[in-house]
Amino acid sequence: MAGFAGRVCTVTHPDGSSTISAFPDSIAPHQPFMDVTAMAWPVPGGDARLDFAGEVFETEDHRNWSDASYKTYCTPISLPFPVEVQPGDAVRQEVTLSLRDVPVEAPTPLPHGPVDIIVGDDPVPLPSIGVHLTDPSWTDAECADLATLGLGHVHADIDAQSSDAPARVHDAADRARRLGTRLFIALHVQDGADEQLGAALTEVGDVLAGVWVLHPDEKVTARATLDAWRSRLGPDLPWGCGTNLYFTELNRQSPDTTGLDWTTFSVNPQVHACDDRSVMQNTATLEVIAAEVPRLSGATRIHAGPITLKPRFNPNATDPESDVSSTDLPADVDGRQPTPFAAAWAALALRSLSAPGTVAAITIFDDLGSKGLRARDAGPGEPGTTYPVFDVLAAISGATHVAPTASSRPEEVDALVIDGPSGRRAVVVNLTDSPAQARLVGDADATVTLEPHDVVTIDLPRRNP
Repeated sequence: MAGFAGRVCTVTHPDGSSTISAFPDSIAPHQPFMDVTAMAWPVPGGDARLDFAGEVFETEDHRNWSDASYKTYCTPISLPFPVEVQPGDAVRQEVTLSLRDVPVEAPTPLPHGPVDIIVGDDPVPLPSIGVHLTDPSWTDAECADLATLGLGHVHADIDAQSSDAPARVHDAADRARRLGTRLFIALHVQDGADEQLGAALTEVGDVLAGVWVLHPDEKVTARATLDAWRSRLGPDLPWGCGTNLYFTELNRQSPDTTGLDWTTFSVNPQVHACDDRSVMQNTATLEVIAAEVPRLSGATRIHAGPITLKPRFNPNATDPESDVSSTDLPADVDGRQPTPFAAAWAALALRSLSAPGTVAAITIFDDLGSKGLRARDAGPGEPGTTYPVFDVLAAISGATHVAPTASSRPEEVDALVIDGPSGRRAVVVNLTDSPAQARLVGDADATVTLEPHDVVTIDLPRRNP
């Protein structure tokens, strides 16, 4: 979709009328094009047109869910959901693409040679990078490995109604202290809470960086819900609000953040597509989201997470019991987690979320296990094995800033460049199944040779110390 934001588009409706509109620049919270039977837009030298038959179509701005696309689809969401199709029913739609006055040219040969990655000289602060806590608590070896990463925080989900909620607060705080870091708590609330929960939150104040309230019946925390729990548990805690879902929800229902410390939302790149190319392309959209969140978050700091490769759950499932995994793994586990793919995706996701300088904290992946950075000492996989994404977080340990980068061929080779007291580093990723070479230029001068699907960390001299 590069170059499409803001481009004029003429939409034809079922009654034959037309509307002159444009592909959204700012992320559109709701469908920008409705009742579509055709749409036309300019392309170099001429025009392109899509005609739809067999159904009425509409368009969503898929950047709401981090996809790098606008999606035009049927059946309209306004009709009853789900759509029933009976045995024997015939369903047919047709989409026709027409090009007018578009010059016919020989295909441009694919570029060869090194990929240039321009490194800018105006770095922005690196957000606090943390991980999501899982059960059970860590072994000494697991804790020792995590301690090498210099994490900025850990993030715990706690059921406020559970009788063991105070104990879980203390356990999360103890783990934060073992790593010498800070703690975020997402409180999942409904009705009552153990009266000792407020005391527990106060007692861990030395490590508590933020606490937000999430209610299962509210896609975005209602201010009345937050205020009720804030009054119940302690008004002086570093409170936040937001959503356990996606940027979409904030964009459609901006929260009241008056007097709060944090706004939170989660991210995963597979709400709509799971192929390698689409998932990797979606990292670029995270920069757009990060740039747009401040218009919805008021004066609060912004937390992005938990970030996972697969959705943690399906918020739109009409029959959750039937929403089972399509693989041998659980529905929330991606088989690419222990591979270089997850490491490359994480590096580019961190780069994109950091680029606008608006996000204060990022929680990416679980600490351990099948959605984490390392295999547990007891459990599936080879005990104690660290995954390639562990090495990415190790590479940025101690960094304070991120340098802007622009790849000449971003679907082939790209990079995350970080800076800090220990020096400047680049995490360079090869997204192809062929060997590649990258030249870091601009505020850098280095060349790196990459094997297929390589994720390589190199130290860089500072051009402008």
